[in-house]
Amino acid sequence: MARTRRYLNNLPNIARIKDLAHDILDYELKLDQAQQERSRVKNEILALETKLIAMERGEYSPKREKTRMKLNNFADDLVATDKIIKDLKRNISDSKSMVNDEIREGLSKIYKKAKLERDEGLKDLIRHQNLADEAHNKFANSSPEESSQYHHQWISNVQRVIEDEERIERSEKELEAIKRVYRLEFG
Repeated sequence: MARTRRYLNNLPNIARIKDLAHDILDYELKLDQAQQERSRVKNEILALETKLIAMERGEYSPKREKTRMKLNNFADDLVATDKIIKDLKRNISDSKSMVNDEIREGLSKIYKKAKLERDEGLKDLIRHQNLADEAHNKFANSSPEESSQYHHQWISNVQRVIEDEERIERSEKELEAIKRVYRLEFG
């Protein structure tokens, strides 16, 4: 999540993705704290083991028994911290997986929308092209009195054809951009 992915802001489910990203950051902060705590506990264990080794040269003493009890307590703390770290790593992994699922879903929605827009543009293009051809034929075969009316219809339909072609081109570019983003995100 380190790289900037501004294009994700266009997804319809960006709010859910941002919520999951905040959860991931929270988990990562907790993981960092847990790893620091684990490091501190390990250092305490090493210090107590060193102290215990130095004490074992002598006879039995209550001090040595107290040190063993502390060592056991720190060992329990280490096990608990390891469990917390394992749970946090699992939560991070699950959240990242959910983010990927949300991104796929959002990309799928905007892809379907862009494809529908392109398909509608193609239908409109065909319809307007037929109307333009029909108006051109009427213009070419009309009397001078009717020709200005058919000329206007022909020009109007040609403009619609041009607009439809531009709309289709925009939709095609959007589809390509969505495919590119999908490849970037998921290989």
